[in-house]
Amino acid sequence: MMAKKNIIFTTDFSDTSIAALPWAIDMAKTLDADITCLYVVETPQIYSSLDIGAVAIPTTADLVESANIRMRNFVTEHLDDPSVTTEGKIVVGHAATEIVSSAKESDAKMIVITTHGYSGVKHVLLGSTTEDVVRHAACPVLSVRA
Repeated sequence: MMAKKNIIFTTDFSDTSIAALPWAIDMAKTLDADITCLYVVETPQIYSSLDIGAVAIPTTADLVESANIRMRNFVTEHLDDPSVTTEGKIVVGHAATEIVSSAKESDAKMIVITTHGYSGVKHVLLGSTTEDVVRHAACPVLSVRA
């Protein structure tokens, strides 16, 4: 039996990522695919060389636990279309790397991702997860500018 097709929909739970959701749902219906709603927890960076005093830094486990709660709520609130099977997935690592890796592991037919469309200094300072995903993904990437 052939496995069902899969689409990766990335989210950071923001209104920006929600803007791409109708595209992901339409593509899932068109391709007769399931949606994996993916959130990447990036490991907190601790800069011990900075003398900033005592700062409460959440652990990766705390961030994953919080992300799981937010994912359940997100899927319930925004992905309630009965004609599309959806699962939430939380992974830990560098966002672009984990998105591309998750797509490859699940043999995804497409990645749907939003972009802020930053340019210039903002792009240099903030980087571009979407740009990295487009550059390295083995499957088509639908980039939606909110």
